[in-house]
Amino acid sequence: MITKNVLAKGQIVIPKTIRDLMGINVGDELTIDIEDEKIILSKKQNGMEVFLEVCKKSSTKISMKKIKRELEARYEGA
Repeated sequence: MITKNVLAKGQIVIPKTIRDLMGINVGDELTIDIEDEKIILSKKQNGMEVFLEVCKKSSTKISMKKIKRELEARYEGA
């Protein structure tokens, strides 16, 4: 576990080791969610990344409806 202090403007610094592990680079968008009183930061994926991830997970043919549902679920609050 890594502990960081919140700066004056409400900012925190994501440690380099975590940025490297998650592939977070300057200019990347992060999504912020709250679940069970926890703040969850996630790297926002673009549509092509989601498409490729869905394809890799499926052992059969994938319908465009399934891909559309997955995109809508991930970007519902965006």
